[in-house]
Amino acid sequence: MTRQRAAAETWKIKPMPAAHKTLVVDGGYTPEEFAQISLGFIPQDQQDKWFIYLAGEWLHFHRSWTGSCIFQLQLLPVDDHYETRQAIVNRDPEQYRSADDAQDVKLISHLIDDLLLGRFSVFPTPRGLSTADQQRHQALVMGKSGGDGLRLAVKGNGRS
Repeated sequence: MTRQRAAAETWKIKPMPAAHKTLVVDGGYTPEEFAQISLGFIPQDQQDKWFIYLAGEWLHFHRSWTGSCIFQLQLLPVDDHYETRQAIVNRDPEQYRSADDAQDVKLISHLIDDLLLGRFSVFPTPRGLSTADQQRHQALVMGKSGGDGLRLAVKGNGRS
C-alpha cells in the first residue's frame, strides 16, 4: 500500500504561534530515511494524534484534533545525507504545555522513528510519572495504549 504524501493543504492547521523557542538539534538521516520522512503522516482515525508534513526544508508537526503547530524541524541536505540542526517548539501554554527542551527533542525523534520510519522507539516519558500516568501520558500524546515502549500498528499508514 502506498502512502499519500502529506501537504499543508491536506489538513486544517494553524501556524506556529509567536510564543515559540528555537532549539539546537543534532541528528542525521540517510537519503532513504529522508524519502520516508518526506511523505509525512496523515491521520486515519481519532486515535492518530499527529499530522506531519514536509514543506521545503522544514518538517511540520501538528496536533490532529486542534491543528496546532507544535514542532518544526529543519532537515538540510549535507553531502550524502540529511542533517537536523534546529527545531522550533511551540511555547504557547494554551496550545502546548511542555516547557522541557530536552523532552521535546526526544519526542520529535520518537515521532519520526515511530510514525514516519515505522521503527521501534521507546516513548520518551517525562520523569516523575507513575506507571499508570506514563501510560495515560503516552495515550494522550500518541493516541496509543501500552507502556514500556510498545508500538502498536497504526491503521492506514502503509506499515504492516
